[in-house]
This record gives sequence, structure tokens and C-alpha cells, in this order.
Amino acid sequence: MNPVRHRIGFALALALALSLVSVPGALADGAGERLLRLAAKVGERPPVVRIGLDSGHSLEVSGRSGMRVSDPATGKALWRGTFDGRIAVVAEGGPQGEAPRVYRVQVGAFGARRAAEAELKRVERLGGAPGIVRHDVDRATYRVRVGRATNRVALNPLVEKLRASGMDSLWIAEEPADEYENISLRLVDASYDSFATGLTRIAIEPTKKGGRIRVGKTEYRGVMELRVTRFGTLQAINWVGIEAYLRGVVPVELGPEVWPAIEALSAQAVAARTYTYANLGQFEEDGYDLCAGPRCQVYGGYTAEHPLSDRAVATTRSEVATWNGEPIAALYTATCGGHTEDGSNVFIDHTEPYLKGVPCHAEGEALASQRRTVAGAAVVPLQDESGVDVTRDMALLRAAGVLDDRTLLRPIDALTLRAWTTRLARVAGLPAPAGESAAVGDLGGAAAAVLSDLGWGSRAEVLISEADLPALLRDPEAALLPLSQRRALAYLASIDGLTPHADGGFRVRQVPTAARLVPVLARIGDTYDAFDLATATVSGLGENSLRLFKGKGEIRLPFAERPYLFSRSGGKAIPLQELEIWPNDNVRYRTNSKGRVDFVEVVAPVNGVSDDRSSKVYSWQVRKTRNKLEAAINRRVAVGRLKDLVVVSRGVSGRVKELKVVGTDATTVVRGFDIRRLLDLREILTVIEIQRDDRGRIKAVVFAGKGWGHGVGLCQVGAFGMALRGATYREILTHYYTGVDVERISADKIAAPGS
Repeated sequence: MNPVRHRIGFALALALALSLVSVPGALADGAGERLLRLAAKVGERPPVVRIGLDSGHSLEVSGRSGMRVSDPATGKALWRGTFDGRIAVVAEGGPQGEAPRVYRVQVGAFGARRAAEAELKRVERLGGAPGIVRHDVDRATYRVRVGRATNRVALNPLVEKLRASGMDSLWIAEEPADEYENISLRLVDASYDSFATGLTRIAIEPTKKGGRIRVGKTEYRGVMELRVTRFGTLQAINWVGIEAYLRGVVPVELGPEVWPAIEALSAQAVAARTYTYANLGQFEEDGYDLCAGPRCQVYGGYTAEHPLSDRAVATTRSEVATWNGEPIAALYTATCGGHTEDGSNVFIDHTEPYLKGVPCHAEGEALASQRRTVAGAAVVPLQDESGVDVTRDMALLRAAGVLDDRTLLRPIDALTLRAWTTRLARVAGLPAPAGESAAVGDLGGAAAAVLSDLGWGSRAEVLISEADLPALLRDPEAALLPLSQRRALAYLASIDGLTPHADGGFRVRQVPTAARLVPVLARIGDTYDAFDLATATVSGLGENSLRLFKGKGEIRLPFAERPYLFSRSGGKAIPLQELEIWPNDNVRYRTNSKGRVDFVEVVAPVNGVSDDRSSKVYSWQVRKTRNKLEAAINRRVAVGRLKDLVVVSRGVSGRVKELKVVGTDATTVVRGFDIRRLLDLREILTVIEIQRDDRGRIKAVVFAGKGWGHGVGLCQVGAFGMALRGATYREILTHYYTGVDVERISADKIAAPGS
């Protein structure tokens, strides 16, 4: 979600959404009033919000229960009036293909138009080029831009001239070249019959109350308006009740299947509702309130709805976070990397006192109270004769009832191997081995026996070419084995079931120990999901049970008497007799026939104590070559060949606040969120490491970072972590938004327009 400062007063915005009175903008011509009535007719409860959806030269629309198409200005039905199938709506007379683009030099952004226009006059004199003031609805600011070119390079002389006058924070901006007039809409049905409406706006409603309209592949509640944009394209606008709208926002912004904590989803619902009310009318000049993508907050319509997030929206109905009685700028970020940032350090215009960087973890005492220690089976680490650690595979096979307790370091014999393959076949759902047990006088014989017992002989015969054997085995001694045994060895080596010794040989003529075949059986069992391993996030631990978030809710599983316990460290599974488990840990586990957990391992990533540590992008690293990085930078700031990247200052969380970009042609300073856009990074909570060649020139830059997003406000995955620790949604909100109140919107707080 990108941040936006609300551009009209809360009382006025809410009155606009709730009332049907004549006001400037969408409602002035009566079409808006009619669309509101249509929304009420199909079951949408006020207040109603207008969401800008897909745009393009044509859009496909359909209604599962039928739909009616009308002129919103008069209410008159168009063409056939009602349709059961799909229709295409086409913008006639606009640009063909991609609309042309132009480039300008952006010299600054201002909160007031008057200040922007004064700066424009000054810069036009300095640069000798005409310019414009563009209103940026995303940030409610006015951008000052000068010059005009069809490519970036043509602006270089103007950039150099402005830099020579002392301006160091210049940005090359891209925008549509022209606006279009005389565009109208045409309807085309499935048989390619068409009807020219002569209109720039049409309304589409479901024919039944509670019906839904599909645009493209997504279904939406409410009413759909399609209108021509000033750039000659077609824009779909969903008129839908705010609470229904939130049902399509919350599950997309914080997926309930991945983060199924009701208090976290409730906090997300309040944040999204607050953002909505604070930004009503944001895109008023384009005929809608909010967009449906990451520029605003992502909206997936009816298609995205989920019972758990529906519950979060319903539980918090009408609640918003406020500061001095008005909805806050409810910024939120996906993963903050353990600490959020002061708003002003990322977005220069966000100085709100509640947007302060805060730690994304509990205090030490609270942390200590969350963890629990589980007692498990005593397991002695075991290696086979090639040096491979087989401890985890051994424990898993024992838990599944495949291995018995006999010593695994003894040479394997035919009867033992047949007993193991028989049990593995049973748990894997395979036919039981038939015939007499094959001889296992050496590793080649044992490999062939395993494949024969479990029906994998054809795999080795069909998938392993004789010509490939030397490359797969790389062991001259293997050439002495029969072809069937060589193929069996090669196939098991290809699936990491068998590993060579340190010298590269397999010791194919030796009788293997039982331990040597443990990884073989484990890989085959994994192929069939024979061990019923599942992955989930720990929500908590009881006296002798494990609570997990899995699927659409929480499950509680008792432990077996002595479960096998493992923890991941350095890429290895370490057996433990006692395992400390924390809420928010990711674990892999299995249950026995009695539904008790008999095997559990904490799996990577293990990222300390932060509430957002379970995110896959909690920590990350990316390497960018000079050519790739230089091209991206010069699209924005035109510095020539990249010479250096220097961190000038960092914020309270460690995020880069100011970055000096040094090139052969110029040096510029980039600040806050613009750094992320310039470098195309997940986050600016990053360390920058430069690789140079022997002449000191940049070869590549490595960025080692944490988090994903802008890092300001509510941390979405952190909210999930707080919920696991027992925090309520109000506690989550007041943690990330310092000093705010959470209150319910009521009718007596709504002022009439102009009051």
C-alpha cells in the first residue's frame, strides 16, 4: 500500500459518501445519485465508496444472474437492456495500442498549488524551458516539472543546466503525452453484434438483489460504472458499500490462509477502513475515490472474500483509528524487518506524530513468557560410513514404523532390508514386495534390491541411460557391477539417496551398513508423502500439546510420549532431547495413528524474536551488476557511469534516509522512498556493499536487507506475530500507531457539506 494524505476534511468526505445531496464532482449531474440508488437497490449498505478497477481499450463484463445496462444520467436502458451472457465494452476513437508517453524533469513537490506555481516560474527562468504543475493524487502534492521530450536522453542538457544552478534532487518523470476528447462507448455481445451508445459513461447492475458483476476474471458486489478517461481509455468503477469493499481488501492485504489470526486480521480491517475514510475523493477528478491496486490498497472484490477476514470486518464494523477525532493516515507495510520507521524519514510530507518507528517485538519478559520447552526422545546422532548424517531420516522412518530398533551400523542383510521395504510399501500405499529376498552382498546388490522391492526398477531402466552412467557415478569400481546394479546405483545417487565417500567412490563392492540405506528409504518415502509431514506456524503450546495455524483456522495436537525433536541450524537438522518452541515458529511435524505429534522440527527461516520473523522476506539479499543498476539509476536521475553509492544518513530503524549517488556526469542525493524506487529494492532497510575491479570501477553491488515495503505504520506480518503473543487488535493498532484512539464512526460526528 502506498501512502496518501487525505485531501478533503473527514466530515465533508463522509457526508459525501453518506448523502445523496447534490455536490461537486461525480454527483453533480444526477448520474452519481442514480448510481447510488442502484447500489442500494442491489443490497449495498451505505456509505458507498467508488473503486477504480481495470482500465484499457476494452473490458469484458458479465453477470452470473444476468445484468442490466443503462445510461446513468437518465436511467434509460441501453440496447437490449438486460443480458444473460458476457459483453465487451469498447472505447471508440481513442489511441490505438499503448498511449504515447513523454518525459519531463521533476524539480520538486509541494503541499500547496500556490507554492508549486511560484517554484515553476523560478525554474522556468533558470532552465529556459516551459513546465507544468502536476497534481499527484497518490501523495496529495503538486509536482513541478519542466521540459518535454520523447526520450530521457534528450533531457540531459536541461538536467545539467539545472544542476549547475544548484539543484541536486532532480528526477526524470514519465507521464501520458496527451488527453483525448470525442471518445464514446460501444457494446459488443458474444456473437459480435454491437451497439454504439454515444455515451462516455454507462451503468451495469445485476438483475437480482445480491447478484454480482464480473469484470475480466473477478466478481464484484454492487454496481459497475464504465467511463471514458481523459487519456482515451476505458475505466471500470465499482460502486460498493464500504464494509463490503473491505471484505475484498483485507484477505488480499493479509491473507487469512497464510496469516489466520483473527486479531491481526481485525487490526488490518481497522487500518484499511481508516485509510478508506481518510482518502474518500482522492481520485475525484477521475470519478472515483480509491484505486484497486498497490497505489492505494489492493482490492480483490467478491472473488477474494474469505470467512475469517469477513469475520474480522464484521467484528470491527465502523471502527477507525483516529488522532484528534479524525482518521489517521493509516500507512501499513508488509514486513518491517523488526522495526518500523518514522514516517518523515521515508515520506518527507508525513510528519504525523503517530507515525513513529517502533520495535516489532515484545519486551524481554513478555518474550520469555511465550516460549515452552518440550521433552522428547533421546537420539544419538548417527552417520553412515560415507560420513552422511542420517539422524533425521532415521528418526522419521522410526516414527513412521519403517525401521526397528536394531543397530544401524551393522551390515545390512536381506531379511532386514525386506522387512523395511515391506513396511515402507505399506505406509506409502505401494504393493508389498513379492518373491524371495534379493541378495545384498554389496552396495550394488542392495540398491537393486530396494528398487525391485518397491517397484522402482523401471525408473532406473527407463530414466537412466547406459551412456549416462560414467557421469552419474564417476567411480571406476562401479564399472565392474552388472548393468542393472549400476543403473540402480546411478538412479539413487541422482535423487540424493546415496552419496559418495570423500574420495568420490561409492565402495560398491562392500556390504553397506543399514545406516547407508536410511536416506534411500527416506527419499522414496518422501516421493509418496508416506510420512504425512505437514508444515504450519506455531500459535502456542499447551501443557502437553501444540497449537498450530493451519488452513482456515487453529488446530490443537497432543504430543506423543517421546516425540522426535529437531531444530535447523546451519542447514542441518540437529536432534534435541529438549526443544524450545516459540509462537510464530515455522515447524514441520507428523502425527501417529492416534493423532499425536511424534516428530517435529523447527524449520528455516529462524530469524530471532521479531514479530514479523515468519515472513519469507524478513531477510533477503540481491546482487545487481553495474550495467543493470546504472541503467535503472539513469532512467531517473541521469548521473552517467556509476562511480559510488554513499549512505549519508539512516533513520531510527536503520533504513537509508539519504543516499548520495555519484556518477561521472553528476552527483545527486536521493531521499526516503525514492531510494527504493531508484534502486528497485524490496526495502531500504539494507546494507550496501560495492564490488570493484582491479581498476576501482564498480562491478556489482550487493544489497543485504530486511523486510518488504516502505516500513512505516502497521507491520502486517508483525501484527500476526503480536496476535500470536495474545495481543488484541486494539493493542496492535496502538502499538504501531503511537497514541491513536480506536473509535466507532457514528452519525452525530458527520457534518453537512460546507458546515
